Amino acid sequence: MYFPRKVLSCAVLGAIAASNGALAQESQPELEEIRVTGSLIRGVQATGSQSIGINEEAISELGALSTNELLASVPQVTNFFNQRPEQDPRGADRLQVNRPNLRNLPGVNDATGATTLVLVDGNRLVPVGTDQSSLDPDVVPAIVMQRVEIVTDGGSSLYGADAVGGVINFITLNEFDGVKVDVGYDTGDEYDAWQASILAGTSWDGGSGYIALATTDRDAVLKEDRDWAAQGNWDEDGRVLTPSGTECLEPVGAVTTWFNYGAGWTDNPLAPGAGVTPVGEACDEEGKSSLIPEQTRDNIYAGLTQQLGSNMTLSVKAYYMDRSTAYPSYPLGDTVSEPTPAEQGLEGNIGDLVQTSAVGFSYGAHPAYRDRDLEVDIETWGITPELTINFANSSWQSRNTFYYGESDNTVYQPLSNQVALGGYIASGALDPLNVAAADASVIQDILDWENADEVDQEMWFFRSIGDGELFELPAGAVRAALGVQYSEEEVEKRTGDVNRGRAGSLENRKADRDVMSVFGELSIPVFDSLDLSLSARYDDYSDFGDTTNPNIGFDWRPTDWLTVFGKWGESFNAPTTLDSVVVANGRYIANVADSVPDPNMERTNPSRSDVFLLEGGTGELDPQTAESWGLGFELRPLDGLEFNLYYYEIEFDDLLASFNPQESQAVLLNPDKFIYEPTAEEFDSFLASVDNTEQFADRSAENIGVIIDRRVSNTDSAELSGYDFGVIYTHDTSFGFMNYGLSGNYVAEFDVFKTGVASDSLANNPDLYVSADIGWTGENARAALNFRYTDGFDADQGVAVNQRKVDDFLTTNLFIGYDFAGSGMAEGLSLRFNVDNVFDEDPPEYRSQRNLNYANWTLGRVYKLGLSYNF
Repeated sequence: MYFPRKVLSCAVLGAIAASNGALAQESQPELEEIRVTGSLIRGVQATGSQSIGINEEAISELGALSTNELLASVPQVTNFFNQRPEQDPRGADRLQVNRPNLRNLPGVNDATGATTLVLVDGNRLVPVGTDQSSLDPDVVPAIVMQRVEIVTDGGSSLYGADAVGGVINFITLNEFDGVKVDVGYDTGDEYDAWQASILAGTSWDGGSGYIALATTDRDAVLKEDRDWAAQGNWDEDGRVLTPSGTECLEPVGAVTTWFNYGAGWTDNPLAPGAGVTPVGEACDEEGKSSLIPEQTRDNIYAGLTQQLGSNMTLSVKAYYMDRSTAYPSYPLGDTVSEPTPAEQGLEGNIGDLVQTSAVGFSYGAHPAYRDRDLEVDIETWGITPELTINFANSSWQSRNTFYYGESDNTVYQPLSNQVALGGYIASGALDPLNVAAADASVIQDILDWENADEVDQEMWFFRSIGDGELFELPAGAVRAALGVQYSEEEVEKRTGDVNRGRAGSLENRKADRDVMSVFGELSIPVFDSLDLSLSARYDDYSDFGDTTNPNIGFDWRPTDWLTVFGKWGESFNAPTTLDSVVVANGRYIANVADSVPDPNMERTNPSRSDVFLLEGGTGELDPQTAESWGLGFELRPLDGLEFNLYYYEIEFDDLLASFNPQESQAVLLNPDKFIYEPTAEEFDSFLASVDNTEQFADRSAENIGVIIDRRVSNTDSAELSGYDFGVIYTHDTSFGFMNYGLSGNYVAEFDVFKTGVASDSLANNPDLYVSADIGWTGENARAALNFRYTDGFDADQGVAVNQRKVDDFLTTNLFIGYDFAGSGMAEGLSLRFNVDNVFDEDPPEYRSQRNLNYANWTLGRVYKLGLSYNF
């Protein structure tokens, strides 16, 4: 296995080092044939950059069901590290891919483009998602993954858009001979998952080919399956959490009796027969919703290589993935409020009584109700042929790559038809206080409704890169790479609320884009001890203009045991093609206004307890831009001992993001996005700006405590700085080979600026992420302990209930592996056993105003059994 020279110890160090003794001792192929992430020139390292590598053995030994779970072992992938890297189920109808985020830059999971570029074999793939446009690295099954290379610096000078925080490159097999079968089973508290894959390949004179099939399947885990995932309302002391569900099988709300005393109607309890009568008790709706959803995934991956004469090689990679995810929830319900007698225009006689109700109820109480899950389906495929030409009597090589891919993405969210609901209540066909008494056809008509979101994405590109030697200097050859690329993307999107299965009747919005790019790189050996790298890229977008991004890096080796390296560059993140057709949608959420911070005490009427939330895009977005630099060293004072330290700074402008409405700083920085106790005119204005206006025909401003405008937009800027660090020590003993490692990321500064006002993002978030490893390798056996630590932090006093500090979080993970040797049936058989979160640690609690949040994420203790067989 080959790894970039500057390899930080990461959570999988034990497996990496154990595979063959030590990184430094691994045999390396001829440099002329190596292409690494962070350089376009064969045989040239990513000069000035810090690189992290995860090799094939480590990938297998982590026992990960997904590529994101693999990345959760790396501290620099801050949003995944020491967590289960799952998308928040509460946003599943809008965000279908949880994207890795090097440096934890803001806005990572908004609908627009990512700030960490994810590649497969150095190539972009067609994005997936209905309100996202993002590569899903799960298109690569683990059985064909050769290694992962991570460069934690801006890479737009080589790769174009999105490489702001860095680049993650999944490298797949080029060839394989034989047959390999791999199966695994995971089990934990109320959790089961399994995976199976088979890889078959062969070689022939001048070529080789392989094909892999893989499937994974896992159960859903509900919030009620984990004590720490409870939701509800805290008492003022933060001691008691009670359920807060209001759309329950037993109706919840109030019946108001109005008395007419001649001058009008009143609900004053002093009036004869008047007053408010509570109905029912809150239920645990959240307990029946997903902590992680049920998911199945099927993969096909194939590779072909063929020599075409003495100087040309054709290679082809192709993939297919079908992923289906289902999010269970509490039976669907609604909250309705009948108009007062005065609003009904009733005059009445003295002494008349009229009852109205404001009630939350679930349709699950009716025998005709059939529960439906929110369903997310992603089907994607692509093919990448590449023709490599080696020029005779020259060091130059030309790589000509073509790619074409498509993705078909759907989200179907069960809804109730609000127009039909209002009509049935007005006619008396549905009594919210007695749902079970309604005719079955009434329930079926109301529930024959869904939000359908269907998106087709298509992408193709052609790229040609030539690299080779230019001329000789005393310290070596100056090498260069020059390239051009042309790409096109197309998107079609249908979205809206319709009868089930009628998405085809929705308007089909379309957008397209083409990009022309020219780029180049120089590698200059200035002295024997100093290498310099220069690169730049020009991109011309058909929809928002052009951009040029330069980069400079150096490696300096003053002694054999010390390397100093540094880098400066500019990078950018463009709005995606999908952003052009993403529309704003409204969501009406009952009884959650108390969970929205109100630092200026603008709410005065606690009965206005609902929230109207705007999400999506405006279609008017500019690219984000960044300037970054870093400086580090690698110290090797003794054989087997290595220290790494790297300091980085990033200035990020024109951020494309939406804020977290549960943070008080979000209110202070975005006062125009929070409208407390809106007037009817304000509500009507926002209602007119969303695409699903008709679903709120029966809503009015009088119950709304706050309108929140979370539509993605360009905010101002962010400044981020921090340190990556690592220590590796390996040595032989009489009982085997030992390795120890510690690596981490410390965020020193993270300020987000809005209209010149700074917000400290570290005030209420962790700033330290550390992974430590102890590994042992015997003749046929391997074992490793891995510890992952996330630092505690101050609780946000704008939302926390009687809590000042959120505790730190430490998990311990165990791996044991055995490779059978000899001959017979056992030859080629390997067994592995993992225990994730050995001590079944719960994440630290974070008591917010409404629910028991969790600062980290875990499934608890999970046992993993795996078997791999080569024959």
